[in-house]
Amino acid sequence: FDEITETDSESDSLNGKSKAEELLVKKEKYFSEENHSLTKDLKKELIKQEENGVSARRRCPYLDTINRHVLDFDFEKLCSINLSNQNVYACLVCGKYFQGRGKNTHAFTHSVQHSHHVFIHLENSSIYCLPDNYEVVDSSLDDIKRALFPSFTIEHIRGLDSNTTLARDQYGVAYLPGFVGLNNLSSTDYLNVTLHALAHVPPLRNFFLVPSNYKNSKSNLVKAFGEVMRRLWSSENFKSAVSPHEFLQAVSIASNKKFHVGKQAECIDFMAWLLNSLHIGLGGSRKRAGTSIIHKTFQGMVHVKTSIRVKKKSPSALTAAVVLQAEESMGDKAVDVEDMTLEEKQNRTLALMGYDGKKPVSMHSLHDEWEISESDVHYLHLQLDIPRTPLFKDSQGGNIIPQISLFSVMSKFDGETFTDVVKAGKLSRKQYKLTTLPPYLILHLARFTKNNFFVEKNPTIVNFPIKNLELKDYVSSSDWDKLCKYDLISNICHDSPPGQGKEGQMDPLQGGSYRVHVQNRATEQWYEIQDLHVQ
Repeated sequence: FDEITETDSESDSLNGKSKAEELLVKKEKYFSEENHSLTKDLKKELIKQEENGVSARRRCPYLDTINRHVLDFDFEKLCSINLSNQNVYACLVCGKYFQGRGKNTHAFTHSVQHSHHVFIHLENSSIYCLPDNYEVVDSSLDDIKRALFPSFTIEHIRGLDSNTTLARDQYGVAYLPGFVGLNNLSSTDYLNVTLHALAHVPPLRNFFLVPSNYKNSKSNLVKAFGEVMRRLWSSENFKSAVSPHEFLQAVSIASNKKFHVGKQAECIDFMAWLLNSLHIGLGGSRKRAGTSIIHKTFQGMVHVKTSIRVKKKSPSALTAAVVLQAEESMGDKAVDVEDMTLEEKQNRTLALMGYDGKKPVSMHSLHDEWEISESDVHYLHLQLDIPRTPLFKDSQGGNIIPQISLFSVMSKFDGETFTDVVKAGKLSRKQYKLTTLPPYLILHLARFTKNNFFVEKNPTIVNFPIKNLELKDYVSSSDWDKLCKYDLISNICHDSPPGQGKEGQMDPLQGGSYRVHVQNRATEQWYEIQDLHVQ
């Protein structure tokens, strides 16, 4: 529009009108011609920008200076000069971030000093040419906008699980959307595998691929999680790997640096914290179930029967009282109870009670009582306790690595098996019975044991089926007609070098690393992903 805005051939006929009105009349005249190809909405937008002092052009002489190979929109959107997150633009020539586009801003200075003229706004994807300060309207730049803000239609989301088409980045490297590598930002492998596992849960993925579903959320963690989900499944990425830098920054702030760069953590701790934080960030309630997509996807209910031992009297005093009562009832006054030891009192009491000595008897049953309480508790994941490894060695002198089935550790939830729990010096015995199963079930095998000296990892191999995991025996009979069979969609495992976890050795959690297995539903092919390695 340079020719229109700069010509003065019709200025005589517009006497008395302001300069803004003159520009509007000239643009309306241009739009009335038959040879233009702009839509009505674009016309109105250009007129509005002209009124605000910002011009727009469909042609820019500097578009050939754009270098897509250096563009990376995964990093936190901060100005590289003053670290401000307000009104930040990315230089499309060098890829650096700068604030503002006015005369005294860092982006304006950068454009003058380095002759880099094309910038994109990181919040609304508008592209401007500096220092001339006009907006560039060109369809050839749409791929940059899609890389900055990946978007998905309903039809596209429905076809994600059946997609087998490979995408290519700017370097020609092929990748399958949803199965891309994630940069390890120093001991953040636990975060990467969690993102991949959650990204392959269809209801959760489909919800976060549409930003309008959580546009009213004020949580930066929710928005950052949605953005990294869209990048994982986008086929418009300029690189075949994604860096969760911005998401990790949001996690660090929301967790008060409990999960931070350079600090290793256990995967289940992070996943439990993340799911609860996303639930709260989406406006979910702590008391009411099913108030967010998190609870609708992962929440179930378990019936817990708790027996707490309550002591009434000390063993010695109670034993003496039992002996005295028994002696008096039999008319035997010759025994001096005060001179008896505790063991003699217990043996004397058992003899007077008719104990035959064939079965072991605990004297606690004579002086302890159990308080029983029952409750229904919601859960987002189930923790399974693995039996301790044996201390003996095999015939070759090496430690035996036992193998057990998943159903052996699932017996914890059969409603009959007791689980001993010691809390605040009090012993309690619990029995668990599943009452409600969620659409997607998270099982955690507790391998790490911590004490005052070191962290030990249980290497026991747990075998489990990939398809048709039957859980009918662990659910109350009233729910048999509901979800009871599950297919595996992701598996997270931890690898640690041999010899670690012993006294004087490195912490196996710190020295090891996580990897995840996820399945492509279209081909039923399993992929192993460990940071940037996808195979």
